[in-house]
Order: sequence, then C-alpha cells, then structure tokens
Amino acid sequence: MAVDKLKVIARLKALFPKANLSQKRLDALADKLAIKPADDADDSAIDVVINDFNSILSIEDIAREDDRVRTLEAKANPPAPAPTPTPSPAPTPTPGNPNPSDDVNQKLLEAITKLTGEVEAIKTGKVIETKKATASELFGKSEVLKRIPETVRKNWEDRVDVNSETSFEDQISALESEYSLLVQGTADSNQYAGAAGGGNPTVAVDEKLVEDIVNTM
Repeated sequence: MAVDKLKVIARLKALFPKANLSQKRLDALADKLAIKPADDADDSAIDVVINDFNSILSIEDIAREDDRVRTLEAKANPPAPAPTPTPSPAPTPTPGNPNPSDDVNQKLLEAITKLTGEVEAIKTGKVIETKKATASELFGKSEVLKRIPETVRKNWEDRVDVNSETSFEDQISALESEYSLLVQGTADSNQYAGAAGGGNPTVAVDEKLVEDIVNTM
C-alpha cells in the first residue's frame, strides 16, 4: 500500500516551503513516507503522516544539515588554481636515449598521480568526518536512543554505517526498534521472574540489566 511519491513530495514542499531540500533528499523522504498512508489517501491524510515524521525528526533540521554538509564538501574540494607555467631547460640528450622528453613526461605523470591520490585522500577523510557528525547529531536527537546508558551509547552510535547506502534515518530507526525490543524484553523478564507466592511482579525496567544486555552487543 502506498501513495504516489509525487503527491508526498508536493505536500512536503507545501508544508515546509522554507526547507531547502534537495531532490535527492525529497526522493528519500518520499520513499519512506509514501508507504504509510492508504493508496487513495488525500492531502490531509498525507499531511498527518508527514507531520508525525516531523515530530520525530525535524524536516527543517534535516534540510539545514544537508546544507551544512554541502558547504563542508565544497570547502573540502575547492577548485584547483591554474598552475603557473615555468620555463624549463631543454633536456640534454644522453647516450642510449634518443628522446629524453619521454623521461620528463613519465616523471610528470608520476608526480600528478601522487598529487591526485593525496587530494582524494584528504577529500575522502573530510566527507567521512562530515557524515559521522551528521549521524551523531541525528542519533542524539532520538528520544528513544537518549535512554541508552552512557557507558554503551558510543558503541551504539558507532553502529551507524556512514558508508552504507541505507540512509541515516533508516539506520537510526532500526536501532530505535532494536533498543525498544531489548527494553521491553527486560521488562517482560522481570515481570514473570518472581517466585510463586512472591506478591505482585514488578514491571519496572531494570536499568542495570538493560545496560548489561546492551553492552554485550
């Protein structure tokens, strides 16, 4: 069951006209939200789904974060200045080498290859650093994941794969579901763990037990 993605995109633009969402981001949000309402959902029903999502992850915050990432990527890869030509002395022919320009061209090619590799390494490092910062910020905004004990929260945050084709939002949603199941499982275990005749079972979540379970993952 899903509505037309174009209807979801149109409602996103109508509800958040100031959010500078790229087409790629609009497509990603539409893919995620189009499956929520019924096939024949009208604009009001689609708006409810979008607003529910916005209450968990602010769409305007996502747009601002996308802008920040694009700015950092642009700074990390500025246009290379035009090289200043410098005159070089004509190569001196050496015995056994009738065309000395071949040696010059080979050395120049090696230097360019090395420089290109260094620039790509710097660019890749900056992009990964930016992605990690984005993932960390989205992780910190999750009301569910905020309840993870401090001693193991970093381990869970590191589980967000910045190189995955799966969006950060989907990865964090999966972590939220996993942690909620762990907490519920712990509560259920505590509820039924009391000995017969021991009075009312406690349904409070044992935070230490949750931490121990989470820490083993």
